[in-house]
Amino acid sequence: MSQRNQFLAGFAGGLLAPLLGFYLYYISFFRQMDIIAFFHALQNNNTLAAAISLSLLANLALFFILDRYGKLRAEQGVIAATFIYGFYILYLKLF
Repeated sequence: MSQRNQFLAGFAGGLLAPLLGFYLYYISFFRQMDIIAFFHALQNNNTLAAAISLSLLANLALFFILDRYGKLRAEQGVIAATFIYGFYILYLKLF
């Protein structure tokens, strides 16, 4: 796989892993609620940023897996995706 494709694969994985982490958080603690109602409850309680931050732990796991296999460019993609989530969390906190 070329260097560019590794970066894009890591970036895509870095964008998708937190979505999976968010879903696992929902399944683990709030299964009795509809996922849309859960999302709205997070927004109304101003805890959406915290939930997204928690779901970013999935990126940490992905990063360490890629590190184990020496996929440096893919790791850089995961970090770039994490920064995008970080800017979104900052936006949620400030506005």
